[in-house]
Amino acid sequence: MAQRKKPSIALLLSLAVPGLGQIYNTQLAKGLVIAGICLVLGLGWFWHSPLVSLSALLALIVIWVSAMLDAYVTARNDGRPLDWYYRVSYVVAMLMLVGPLALPLLWRSPHFSRSAKWVWSVIVVGAMLLFLATPYLLSWLM
Repeated sequence: MAQRKKPSIALLLSLAVPGLGQIYNTQLAKGLVIAGICLVLGLGWFWHSPLVSLSALLALIVIWVSAMLDAYVTARNDGRPLDWYYRVSYVVAMLMLVGPLALPLLWRSPHFSRSAKWVWSVIVVGAMLLFLATPYLLSWLM
């Protein structure tokens, strides 16, 4: 039987270092990804222009607070994954907001069929490629 984790310790560890609460909750991959993202955003906040720095700082704060809440709630739920972020409405909203970054969330969701996962993946990747190619297409047309 797995040892029950204390939510307050998970919260404090995540407050000290982003991702450490997830590692405490035995979610090593999630903790390392959060720590890596926060490190990159922290470096972006430190080394770039004021506008990029502000954006990086805001993203860092949002991810850090989200990681703290996730660590706390996961410890409180005895390590069971939270079901609300696998719901169709949340996954679709994240696909529209952050595009390809939400694809792992889509593929882990039990609420989508395999064919629906492929259709959404093709749509999101196609939209991203179109977004990236638009400046080149416009310069070629002009």
